[in-house]
Amino acid sequence: MKLKSTLAASLTALTVAGGAAQAEEFALQSAFPDLGVLGTSVNRFADRTRDVSGGELDFRVYEAGKLAPPLEVLDSVGLGAIDAGWSYAGYWAGKAPAAPLFGSIPFGPDPMKFAAWLYAGGGLEIWRELYEPFNVVPTPCGLLVSEAGGWFNEPIETVEDFQGLNFRIGGLGGKVMEKLGAVPSSLPAGEVYVALETGKLDGTELGYPALDVTTGYQDIVENYYFPGWHQPGGGMELLINKDVWDGMTDGQRATIETVCQSNTAWSLSVGAIQQEEALQKIKDAGVNIRRFPDEVLAALRTATEEVIAEESENDEMFRRAIESYQSFSATYDSYVDLNRIDAPASE
Repeated sequence: MKLKSTLAASLTALTVAGGAAQAEEFALQSAFPDLGVLGTSVNRFADRTRDVSGGELDFRVYEAGKLAPPLEVLDSVGLGAIDAGWSYAGYWAGKAPAAPLFGSIPFGPDPMKFAAWLYAGGGLEIWRELYEPFNVVPTPCGLLVSEAGGWFNEPIETVEDFQGLNFRIGGLGGKVMEKLGAVPSSLPAGEVYVALETGKLDGTELGYPALDVTTGYQDIVENYYFPGWHQPGGGMELLINKDVWDGMTDGQRATIETVCQSNTAWSLSVGAIQQEEALQKIKDAGVNIRRFPDEVLAALRTATEEVIAEESENDEMFRRAIESYQSFSATYDSYVDLNRIDAPASE
């Protein structure tokens, strides 16, 4: 559903009244439920874009599923059924194997390093090239702190505990867990609680404590694991129909990209200060806060390396994207290593 019936009507038929440009209204649907930063960040983007553009750009936000199913946002934007979407790149692994790399990289970069690769290390250019066949232009527009490892009905004490485990996880993390015997699912976030409650799922990952506590999982699941090996750093994507994007002025596109950069810094900052209080609420609910055993983490890392090698061999864009990240990482890490302080604090 487009709020403007034609591109010309929405982008080029600007009129001047009282010295101000006519507002351009765009339908923007999120793939996420209205929870925590996932909900507030998309609304902040819309509000700030409207403010910075002086009302010229008006993104009207629709909740998940209002205009299109959450896992069909990419196609709906590309076909022009909606103007824009708000989602997570890992959802599109079945359409573009390299897409999950732009949502998170298992055992990969923390949020700062992830953002540096996208903005300054060539990641965004490859990302936009990847989405060209879908007629969609992606822009990083929110950054999340490192996630938890997930919620599990039963303790994970050995690798064998993954066997037959019905677990909600998308992107590369799902392929990694599948190698260890789990049965991954990309169930939309809004459907996970009922699936856990009814036994359809044995566990799930969603986000970090401040987000997870808003779901109520702590009322029905006993074990909450760390670290978030599958998403040590990652973010949200703004998707805009390419015809809409190409029809915008340079100033309009610059406004969107500038607001998204602001949103990235804001979402990471807000997320960083919310975790301890949320974690305490989860503990107070009687949940067991645990770390994966070293044996399990080692197996997950080995499986991750295997998945990345297989995907690189099977998909050219995946290979280009991961090689871009690895090349950037080597340069980035060399400077970080020089500045690492390992000396103990003075007594």
